[in-house]
Amino acid sequence: MLEQRMTELRDIAAEVFAADPEKVEKANSFIHDLDADSLLIVELLAQIEQRYDVTIDEGDARRMTDLHATYEIVAQAAGW
Repeated sequence: MLEQRMTELRDIAAEVFAADPEKVEKANSFIHDLDADSLLIVELLAQIEQRYDVTIDEGDARRMTDLHATYEIVAQAAGW
């Protein structure tokens, strides 16, 4: 289940950032490695909230800096 959800989050991020999924996986920072700006991070947040029917605090959203951090935040919000 972890791997499936990581893949789903990777694919959402890849679509939002218009980046190769492999680059999303390897990115240490969405902002620095994928040239994502704050508007794209907000879009990522919106897509995730809609997909998983969760609400993520704005403060937590700021910590969504890479795929693993994003997974941890979404997992906590969704109760995975």
